[in-house]
Formats: sequence, C-alpha cells, structure tokens
Amino acid sequence: MNTRTNPLPIDIPRTNRVHTGRGITSLPAGKMVPIFAAGLHREDAIASGQMRFSFELQETVEVLMNAVRVDVKAYIVPMLAFDRFQGSMDMLNRSFEGMPPLESGGTVIPFIETMAGPAYKTNDILTYLGLHYRTGVQINTAYIEAYNQIWNYRATNRSKSLALRTRLQANLAPAFWNHEMFKHVVPDFDQAKADGNVALNVVNSKLPVTGISYKGSVTPASGLVGKETGGATKTYAKGMYTDAQNGWYLKLTDASTTAANAVPEIFAEMAQNGITVSLANIELAKKTQAFARLREQYAGHSDEFIVNILMDGIAVPDQALREPMLIGEASTIFGFGKRYATDGANLTKSVANGATFVDLNIRMPRLNTGGVLMIVAEVTPEQLFERQKDAFLHMSNNEADRPKFLRDYLDPEKVAVVPCEYVDLDHATPNATFGYAPMGYQWNVTAPHIGGRFYRPKVNAAFDEDRQRFWAVETVNPTLGPDFYLCTNIHTKPFAVTNQDIAEVVIQGDLIINGNTQFGPALIEASNDYAKVLAEVDQTRIVKP
Repeated sequence: MNTRTNPLPIDIPRTNRVHTGRGITSLPAGKMVPIFAAGLHREDAIASGQMRFSFELQETVEVLMNAVRVDVKAYIVPMLAFDRFQGSMDMLNRSFEGMPPLESGGTVIPFIETMAGPAYKTNDILTYLGLHYRTGVQINTAYIEAYNQIWNYRATNRSKSLALRTRLQANLAPAFWNHEMFKHVVPDFDQAKADGNVALNVVNSKLPVTGISYKGSVTPASGLVGKETGGATKTYAKGMYTDAQNGWYLKLTDASTTAANAVPEIFAEMAQNGITVSLANIELAKKTQAFARLREQYAGHSDEFIVNILMDGIAVPDQALREPMLIGEASTIFGFGKRYATDGANLTKSVANGATFVDLNIRMPRLNTGGVLMIVAEVTPEQLFERQKDAFLHMSNNEADRPKFLRDYLDPEKVAVVPCEYVDLDHATPNATFGYAPMGYQWNVTAPHIGGRFYRPKVNAAFDEDRQRFWAVETVNPTLGPDFYLCTNIHTKPFAVTNQDIAEVVIQGDLIINGNTQFGPALIEASNDYAKVLAEVDQTRIVKP
C-alpha cells in the first residue's frame, strides 16, 4: 500500500478549553447588536455551550400595549467566508502557511488581517462587544469582518433591494423588522414561473402575408401619413412614393369606399399554415415551472456557476463554509411591570419596566477553517399597521369585491396586485401598487384594531399622551423597499429617557471548545522544592562506567 500520499492528518491529542461568556452590554433600539463573540482556531469544535441572556428594557412612561421583541441569533462565520479568500480552500491553506495564492508568485494573503486600533468608541462593533485595545496598536479584524458578513448574509436572504455593507464597516447595522403579517407580499414576481410558458410549433417557418404586392420602382419619401390595418393613423419617418405605374399595391378593406377612407387589409394566412401545441411542450412547461421554483432557494448565491452545479444535483462540499451558518436562535417578548411613586405628591405617577431572558445551547462539530462565533441581538417593537384596509368594510355589490369559487378556482394566474391603501389608508397614493400577493390575500386578516381614545387616523399626528402606551414606529407613505425591511427610522418616544440605549443584556454561560490547542501543566508558586529534594540525594554514589 502506498502511504507516501496519505491525505489524512496525523492523530494528535485534543484538549478542551473554556471560553466564559460573562458580561453586560447595552442595546440601542432597532440595531443588530453583537453581544458575544469568540474566536475559533482551525479544527476547533464547540462541545457544549449553555448560555443565558437576560434582557431589561429601560423605563417607559406606560406599560407598552404592542409587543416588544428580542431576537437572539448565534452564527458561525468560517474563515473561508471572508472576502480575501474568495471562497477558495486552496487560497486559505496557502495563506495559512504564508504562501502566495500561486506557486509561481504573487502577494501572500494574510490569514489574520490586522488594522490599527481605532480611536476610543469610534468602532461600534468592538465597543458593544466590550473588547479593549490600545489606540494605534495592530488588532485582528476578524470580529468586524464576521459582523458585516452576518448582516450581508441576512440581507441577501431577505431582499435583493438591500445594499450590502462594506467589509470593515464600523457602525451598527439596522435590525430587520418582523413582518409576519406581510410575509406573503413581494415587490415583484416571475411572470413566466407563475404562468408557465408553452412553446408553440409553427407548421411553416414563414407564414404568408396577403394584401400587399409590388410592381416597378419606387422613390423614397419622408413624413408620410397614412392609415394602417385596423384604421389607425400612422406617420412614417421614411416611406415609398408611388404612382399609378410604379410602387406598392395594397388590398383595401372595402373596394367601394373612397380613397380617403380606405385602409389596407393585410394579414397573415393562418388557416392552411397553423400553429400546433404538442403534449411534449405542455409537459416541458410543467417541468420548467417546477424546477424554476426549486431554483428559488439558490437565488442568493452571487456566482451563477454555483447555482448551475447545485441545480445539476452535484454537491459543492465547501459551499457551506463560504457563508455564515446559523447554529442557534431564540425569540421572546418582554414582560412589563408597573412601579408607582411613593412620595405623597406623586402617588399617581408611574413608570414601567420590561424584562425577559433567552437560553441558547450552542454546539458545533469540527470547523476545519477556523472562524468566529458571534451572537447578535435585536430589540424591535411590533409594527402595528393599524390603518390597514378592511376588505369586508369596503366591500360593495360589485362581484370583483367578493370571493367567487369558479372564477377564482379557474383563474390561470392566482396573483393579485396589493394597493398601497391595503397597508395604510392614509397613504398619499392609495391606488398605487405596493406589491404582489397570492389571490385572496385580503381575506387573511391579521391587522390590529386600535380604537376609542387610542384611535389614530393619521401617521404623523400631533403628540397624544394616550398614545404613549404604544411604541408605534410608522413610515409616511410606506413602500416595499429597504425602509420596509430595515429599522432605519426608529424612535424612542415611549421611554422616560429618550436619548440613551433602550435595553441592557447580561450574558452568562461557558463554552467548552475542543481543539488542537495544547496547554502546559498547572503552576504553583516557587518554593525551591526541587533543589531541596536534590540536596538529599548522595550524588557520589552514582556509578560511572
């Protein structure tokens, strides 16, 4: 057996190390905040990782009636996902050994990229992670790159309209709205995929056109005005001048009409040279439609050849390592408690506090490339969209306003246009197209109904003390674009203090990381024990040859 080209690494003793997840940080409203990060070396695995995240909202004026969510997600970002390696394991391995991408030469790609430590509190990612450094000293960029890779990965999976972040962007990225009530609405759709196109076979490749003939020679002319088949008047920039002996001859619709009213009768002969539809073409349309739907799951890949390989049923083993991997997530809603003042002059005054917690159990098999474990959290209020159009309230005797079985069941394209007023009746262009949804979308009602003294018919209404019970983040004239997906215009009006981060999180737990890292034995304070024991040995009795 030839063992000189064995591709398997040597078997080395593996060790466990502890990475304690203990800390506290604050969270601004509507941001994707990194709350924990751990670096992973090549071939590291996470054997266990029980972690608890305890969240507390800052004081609000009233108990909030709409839900305030906190979403916690744990991602592994392999080193191969970083842009400088271009998804190539060969480039990563050569970089790890300090070799250029090609044996013939080139620039060595740094496996660990460094940058000068930025000024205090100018890099939000490092600030919220609570990582310290000296300004100007070279530091690893992996945490910053991992954060931006995570957001770009989520944005790519949310909508193609979202602009991606740069590799070392330092500010916090906006959080993503939880639009459960509008998840069925899309900005556009693939017409061919929805309908399915059937190819038609033409018996003759050239269908004969009748009603026009030619004789003699013609003189070019410009600005000719005439009538086309069907009677429409048309001006031609260039045309042909004719007389009685030379030129084009056209058949008229009615020979008895005057020349001023006559129009050409030109048409393609279809009776003898028809178009046929084969069963094979119908079957092809069905299969094409089915595979087009399967292809949706690969739409986020930037390389078209990767999509083609996957659609051919061929695995791309390294592809999973070229993008962040979600290994744990949890979502919950804050619970509120109300606290009243205790001094006699303010017994009717109160504030409310919100609190909740989530647990994550993080485990991961060996990661050949190494990388970064990063946990991010987002605090967002439930968007109310309280002025949604109620289909039953606006229904009339017109059949188009009501469900009808045969019409709807036999509809070949079960897609409906969603008007802007469906989302907000206070929209400046209520009849404009907001997006597209499956037919009958308006009869799945998820809109909240807020009435009485809380009723609010306008988006940008004046301050109302009763409305402090709602953390209502609304956009004037909403459209299905970036502002609809991202928390880009969020306010903090319901909070007692509006100019600070609105939440805090306490992190507790330990990661047990199993890897190739070797450790020395435990040390004790020096006490000269070795020298004292050696002094008791009679070294003169040592026998020498």
